[in-house]
Amino acid sequence: MDPIVVDLTPENPVFEMPSACMSCFSEGMTRLMLTKIPYFKEIIISSFSCEHCHNFNSSVQPASSLAEKGVKYTLTVTNIKELNRQVIKSEFATITVPDIDLEIPREAQKGSSSTVEGFLTKTRDGLLDKQPERKEICPELAEQIDKFCSRLDDLLLVEKQFTFILEDPTGNSFIENPNAPKPDPHLKMEHYIRSKDDEDVLGITEMKENAQEENEEENEEEKSQVVQNEESEVITFEAMCNACGKEAVCNMKEVQIPFFKKILLMANVCDHCGYRDSEVKSAGGISEKGQRITLKMTDSDMDLDRDILKSETATVNIPELEVELTCGSLGGRFTTIEGLLHQIKDQLESINPFSFGDSKTPSDKQSGGAMSSVIQGIQDIIDHKILVELIVKDPAGNSYIQNVYAPDEDPNLTVEEFERTAEDNDDLGISDMKTEGYEEDTS
Repeated sequence: MDPIVVDLTPENPVFEMPSACMSCFSEGMTRLMLTKIPYFKEIIISSFSCEHCHNFNSSVQPASSLAEKGVKYTLTVTNIKELNRQVIKSEFATITVPDIDLEIPREAQKGSSSTVEGFLTKTRDGLLDKQPERKEICPELAEQIDKFCSRLDDLLLVEKQFTFILEDPTGNSFIENPNAPKPDPHLKMEHYIRSKDDEDVLGITEMKENAQEENEEENEEEKSQVVQNEESEVITFEAMCNACGKEAVCNMKEVQIPFFKKILLMANVCDHCGYRDSEVKSAGGISEKGQRITLKMTDSDMDLDRDILKSETATVNIPELEVELTCGSLGGRFTTIEGLLHQIKDQLESINPFSFGDSKTPSDKQSGGAMSSVIQGIQDIIDHKILVELIVKDPAGNSYIQNVYAPDEDPNLTVEEFERTAEDNDDLGISDMKTEGYEEDTS
C-alpha cells in the first residue's frame, strides 16, 4: 500500500473533492495534499476555490498528534530583517504584540504559514477591509481603526523594537531561527504544561472522560491502585497518554548513581496508540551551588560509553562545533555520551525546518549550510573521527558525567561549583520561595 503522507516533491498527489462555497453557496473545489516539511512535521495543505464568486482560501494543519507540551515563542524584533522570519501558526495558536495591544486569536489566520511581516500585514489589511462603508456608518470606530493601523505601519518600519509572541497549546507552531544551530539572542522558546482551559479547547478533557468511561466498563471489578514490585522496586501507576489522551501506564524507579545522587527514572507506555516516552527527575532537591562539568574527550571508545545524567535545568555545550542546547531542551535524560549525541543530532534536525529541502530560501543557504556542518560534526564524534570538549552546566547541580576512574580522580573530567545568578534563581523558582514566616500570609 502506498503511504498516505509522502515527502514534499513536485509530484505529490493532490486530492480533489467538490464542496459548498460559504460565500455564494455554489459548488467549489477543495484540494488536499498530505506531505512532510523536511526535518519538521507531517502537515495537511488545503485550499478551496470557487469559480462562481472567485472565493479562495488556504490553510495548513498538522497531520501529527499533539506535542507533549505547549510551546511559547517570544521574538524581539529589532530590525527589518527580523520581519522575514518564517512562522507556522496552527489553528489553535495565538499571536500577540504587547507593544500595541494586538492579539491575533486562534480563530484568525489559523493554519497559516507566512512571515512575521506577512501576519502583521494581513491583520492590517483585514482591519482596513470595508473601511469606506464603516466611515459612513460609524465614523468614530473607523477613526480608531485608522489610528491602530497607523501604529501597525510603524511596526512594519521597525522604527523601534517590539515583541512578537506566538503561543500554541498543541506545540505544533514554529518561528524560524536563522542562526541555527547557534542560540538565537532575539528568540526565546519555552515549553509549558497545558492548562485545564487549553485541554478543554483541544478536546483532551473529553478524550480523558471517554477513556475513563471505557476503562470503567472494561474493568468494572478492578480498582485503580499503585503496584510495587518488591524485587525490582518499580512503582507502576496509571497516567494519561500525551499523544492520544487515553489511559496509559507509568513505571517509576528510584536509582542510586554511584558517587552521585538518587534519581527517578520514569517511563510512560500507552497500549492504545503505542506511544512511549521516558524522563529522568532528580530525587533530591536543588544543590546549594550550581555545577559546571567539563569532559575533554581523549578516547572515543571509553568516552562515548560514559554514563551521563542531564537534568531538565542543564545546558549542553560543544565549543568546537559552536553548539549549545539551552535549558529545557530534551528534558531530563539518563543515557551515555553517544546516546546524548544522537538525541542532540535529532533535535538539531528538527528545530529549523526552513533550512533544509524544498522549504529552503536563498537567505537560508548560509544557515542551512552551518546546520548541516554541525550535524555532520556530531556524526563525526559518534563515528570516532574527532574528539571534542563537552560542557554540561546545571544551576541546580543535578547533572552528572561518569568518572570511569572512580574512586580516583578522572584526569579528563572537571567538576566546578559556581554561585547562581539572580536570573538562575528566577528560572529555578528559588526567588519566589518563602521558607520562613509563610504562615503569617494565611488568613
